[in-house]
Amino acid sequence: MKYLLDASALLPLATRRGRQLITDATKQTLLTTDLAVYEACNTLWKLATLLRTITPKDATSAIMLVEEITAKNLIRPTNCEELDLQSTLQKACSEKITFYDASYLAAAEQTEATLVTEDEKLRKVSAKSVRTIRYSEFEHLLNAKQ
Repeated sequence: MKYLLDASALLPLATRRGRQLITDATKQTLLTTDLAVYEACNTLWKLATLLRTITPKDATSAIMLVEEITAKNLIRPTNCEELDLQSTLQKACSEKITFYDASYLAAAEQTEATLVTEDEKLRKVSAKSVRTIRYSEFEHLLNAKQ
């Protein structure tokens, strides 16, 4: 099965699972968008710099892990050239969601993947056209496969 992770799922995956993520990713088809990588890394910056809930060293370690898993295509990021941006904008307008969220939905539809998100509004809108699950459900699936 294929899973497309938005930033709200990618970040806890990298921070909670650590190096175990490399093993996990070889057992599933994991996808994301290049946007999710930037969003997750920005959140790490915010946690380390503004909120000071993690150390800059911990943020760097998580970013290095995200870099490694995307470089090795263990989680394949979809980039904007792979999406129909006009259709994505239409979806964003008609569903009254951000273009960012519409891009996650479009990528999940295009790849026929289950969308993994903690975003309640995105999950409700996406459920009309793709299977959606919360991060906690996804983590449960990963734990069951070990």
